[in-house]
Amino acid sequence: MRIEVRSLTKAFGNFVVLSDLNFDIEDGEFVVILGPSGCGKTTLLRIIAGLEGPTSGSILFDGEDVTHLPPAKRDIGMVFQNYALYPHMTVYENLAFPLRLKKVPRDEIDRRVKEIATILKIDRHLHKRPKQLSGGQRQRVALGRALIKRPKLFLFDEPLSNLDANLRTEMRAEIGRLHREFKTTSVYVTHDQVEAMSLADRILILNRGKIEQFADPITVYNEPASAFVASFVGSPPMNLVEGEVEDGKFRSPGGWWVAVSTAYRGKAFLGFRPEGAKLQDRGIKGKVVHREIFGHESIVYVDIGGDVVVSVKHYDAPPAVGENVAVWVNRYYLFDGEGKRLL
Repeated sequence: MRIEVRSLTKAFGNFVVLSDLNFDIEDGEFVVILGPSGCGKTTLLRIIAGLEGPTSGSILFDGEDVTHLPPAKRDIGMVFQNYALYPHMTVYENLAFPLRLKKVPRDEIDRRVKEIATILKIDRHLHKRPKQLSGGQRQRVALGRALIKRPKLFLFDEPLSNLDANLRTEMRAEIGRLHREFKTTSVYVTHDQVEAMSLADRILILNRGKIEQFADPITVYNEPASAFVASFVGSPPMNLVEGEVEDGKFRSPGGWWVAVSTAYRGKAFLGFRPEGAKLQDRGIKGKVVHREIFGHESIVYVDIGGDVVVSVKHYDAPPAVGENVAVWVNRYYLFDGEGKRLL
């Protein structure tokens, strides 16, 4: 299913949640809507699902305007954060329920329930009720209930946020595998950049109800469209040093400067990723104020003057706290005072 969103705005009174959104999702694509809490991502998903109506604008599925079509007629499968399973039903009954509503023959229901349970590795739990299952098993049942309908569109509303770290990793891999197998158009909402980077064909990044960037994960990471995207995607996030650009030079509060090929003048942010810099004997002078050691790599935090602390990924034995070092930046980015990308 191909989705088109046209001039979509959603407001609650005077508060605008989504502002004039325009984008397309291609048939079979896995798109992740990423952003901080309150940016409008769940509201956007609910409008696509038909659970809420827009204030203005339209939603098209395969060229058909479905803006005012109820959810039951949109041919969607939705997976929620809280699983939304029926507690009085067994796993088998929860999986079978959507098919019974569609009056699918009993033998076909039985075949499809057992098939999807086997795919999701919950076939040994069909007789159990949700309270007897682990969080990961409940999420698999929720996925199965959406998959069994064979919809044209899957919608995921932060489905992994209630799971622990190990289960999230396992379920990310499972969702990715299922998408490759079923090739159904999928829209996935999360505030977790790891989920976005590992699952998405393209990431739609929302900030305060507006689209900051819509691109594949590699482009989002390597070519961020704004300072917001640069600081939101990446762990640790991109270093952003506030300063001034004048006469082709970025001047920092710490007194150092960098030549920049731009005619822009005024407040700006110089950005570089922790892995885009290294510690050596020349560069921006500073002092180590903190370090995090992970075995294969370390994150070293360096005070470079002007109350600015930057992070650098380091792959050898890290320098000690208090040691004087120099930060050499291999690649930098430049953003204007409003956060728009310049270089």
